[in-house]
Amino acid sequence: MDRAMFLADVPPYALDPAAKERFLVPRLAELTEHHRSGCDLYRAFTEQWARPPVPASVADIPYLPVTAFKEFELRSSSGPALAVRSSATSGVSSQIFVDKETRKRQHLSASRIISDFAGAERRPYIVFDLEATVRGTDAMGARGAAILSVGHLASEFFFVMREVDGRLEPDPAALDRAVAQIGDRPFVAYGFTYLLYQAHEWLERSGWRRQAHPDSVFLHSGGWKRLEASAVDKPTFNRRVGRVWGLEPGRVIDFYGLVEQVGVPYPDCAAGFKHVPYWADIIIRRTDTLEPAQVGEVGLIQLVNCLPLSSPNHSVLTEDLGALVTVDGCACGRRGKAFVFKGRAPAAEIRGCSDAARQ
Repeated sequence: MDRAMFLADVPPYALDPAAKERFLVPRLAELTEHHRSGCDLYRAFTEQWARPPVPASVADIPYLPVTAFKEFELRSSSGPALAVRSSATSGVSSQIFVDKETRKRQHLSASRIISDFAGAERRPYIVFDLEATVRGTDAMGARGAAILSVGHLASEFFFVMREVDGRLEPDPAALDRAVAQIGDRPFVAYGFTYLLYQAHEWLERSGWRRQAHPDSVFLHSGGWKRLEASAVDKPTFNRRVGRVWGLEPGRVIDFYGLVEQVGVPYPDCAAGFKHVPYWADIIIRRTDTLEPAQVGEVGLIQLVNCLPLSSPNHSVLTEDLGALVTVDGCACGRRGKAFVFKGRAPAAEIRGCSDAARQ
């Protein structure tokens, strides 16, 4: 899949399901063969996968569980590549290798998706993190990858957190400098979910408030696990962040994504659902049989996209639970599948591909 594909005059969510399947299946099949040729472990797994010689649907494409990227070094190319690592909430990080061409694809993909929700114009970018999070040449963590996935919207960067006694908290001086330089322009802001919320708790306690341009938007990702104990739900989160900046709660947008699928974020639409662009797909699989689930059924999320060239992470079965809301026709006007994220699967551990790869 080349860059020209994304530059066609086709919005990310414009294709009906049949047209999307016709576009996606042959590209995924070609990508699967690319990774079979380049990665011995992946080939060992797919040789034991009961699959038709010519896939008829996305569901026929082999998938790896995310645990495979924690247990094995899965590379499909031997050239220079950046190692992107997950945040390791389970204690072991996933590792995905991203070469230069894959980074270009990921950048363009994320740009097309985020622009559909937040607008395509470049804006000042307020980052609720440390600048050091995005530094480094050989490896990058999940937070750094997420920050840079929004970076295409930036006309300038403002990092507004500091480290105090091993904890991150807002830097009021950096925030004041950012606000002064931004003036009355709309901006885009991003933070990992728990960092953004904790920062705005801190700002409210300290009495720090400003009036942002009403077209400003706050984006966040990274899961809700650290906020569950405090019973923080999405409406509460959106109201708190919006209050500090005088913004409507709808200007705070959660997006789902994971390191194993960098480049394809899934933001909430106005109806509260997450959407899938035509160069990606989602399958919800039943937790007992791993068969595709029906609309409304909760199951494990399988994510698919045709971006990665340097690791076989184009089709992964996550340890997250979700449910399809519709296969086409959301109230927000976007075509294709819409889904909701339901949280982590309890004690999730799907080991089939790991066992196969050892043989």
